[in-house]
Amino acid sequence: MKESSLMTVIPADPRDIAPEKLLERMRQSREIIVSSSEYDVNGDNSPLRIPIRIESREYVVMLAYSGIEIPQFYRMAHFFTDLDFQKIEKIETGLDVEIIYTDSFLASYHDQLKIINCLVPDALAVIDHPSEKLLSGKWIKLAAESSVPPAPRYLFTVQAISGSSDEVWLHSHGLKRCGLPDLEILCSDREMCQSHYSIIETFAIRMIENEERPEKYEPVFLAWMTDKIPMVATLTDWTDALEYYPEAELGKAEDRDDYHAEGTEVIMLYLTPDDVKEHNLSKVQELDDYLGHNTMFMISSTETARMRSLAQERIGFVMDAEALKDPDIHIMMKIGLHIDKEFRDPDDDPDTQREHIWFDLKSISRGKYKDLFICELTQDPYYVKGIKKGDIGNYQIEDITDWMIIKNDKRYTPDDAYLIS
Repeated sequence: MKESSLMTVIPADPRDIAPEKLLERMRQSREIIVSSSEYDVNGDNSPLRIPIRIESREYVVMLAYSGIEIPQFYRMAHFFTDLDFQKIEKIETGLDVEIIYTDSFLASYHDQLKIINCLVPDALAVIDHPSEKLLSGKWIKLAAESSVPPAPRYLFTVQAISGSSDEVWLHSHGLKRCGLPDLEILCSDREMCQSHYSIIETFAIRMIENEERPEKYEPVFLAWMTDKIPMVATLTDWTDALEYYPEAELGKAEDRDDYHAEGTEVIMLYLTPDDVKEHNLSKVQELDDYLGHNTMFMISSTETARMRSLAQERIGFVMDAEALKDPDIHIMMKIGLHIDKEFRDPDDDPDTQREHIWFDLKSISRGKYKDLFICELTQDPYYVKGIKKGDIGNYQIEDITDWMIIKNDKRYTPDDAYLIS
């Protein structure tokens, strides 16, 4: 069962969330179609219920006012200056925007951002309660006005709970609004928790893209540890998983409130094909020796296409940064290389069968009709044998699937390009 998705908008001006202004902005929207001219208002303290449609997706938007409180454990998903927080602290009342997602989870998340941007186009920030994040109002506007949805990782957060020892309990928040289980890894530690985080993130994104949770004991291929060792995962109930972790100090029944006791499952591994057949589970720690050493987490063609579209939509930020010729700016480009014929699936389009690898951008050759990106390969490919780390090649915008601008030790991606100054 899906939980509702509640976000609280912090306006720049309290007058921006006056009821008559909210309704007028929604009526004037070309993308959001108000399905009814009558709005269900059951009293002064009841939420305003507005049935709407975006493309073929239908929602009932619940609007209400609430006091603003940002819990200390909520994560800052974007950078906020001291001045930003000074403005936020002056605002006492926010606007709650609540919907129930359709089965198109990422589209629904994008729709919720569009609704918020329509209602309060100059928001200071948005509190995303299911994922326990604080989102920048500038990012909300950028994402809502884009034709490309945000990254699936925005739908959830992975929290790390530690105690007096080195043990770390990793668990997600936010997936329940999609009707998916939140995910856990038990008995991680301070050294491995970042690598284990990548396991949770990859599994969560796979569920979001598939728009369903895997069946009980279903194997899910997540990564290549080496060119011969795969990571194949599955889910099990936390009560069953604790039997594999008798040493666990965190994540036991006494550590769980109602939220963490229901609708949450632990990631486990299958180490061999026979394990899959026999449902023989192993701890994720069994592959710790390989994690982080050229590990290749698998990105689906759907996510690759989304990243590629966003990177190309915002390539102007790269062009501007490179033109500065600033020695303190380092730009990396992810290029989709056509894999060798021997590795291709004959049933799939060869153009979509690519290995996506990071390159260092050396320069840009600007042409009348096409620009060329001269890039140096940063690692050896798995499925392209003709090139190696350190090789330099010329690539076109059609080959780019992601990019990163590093300036003054800060990293900027297509997702948060609005922060580059």
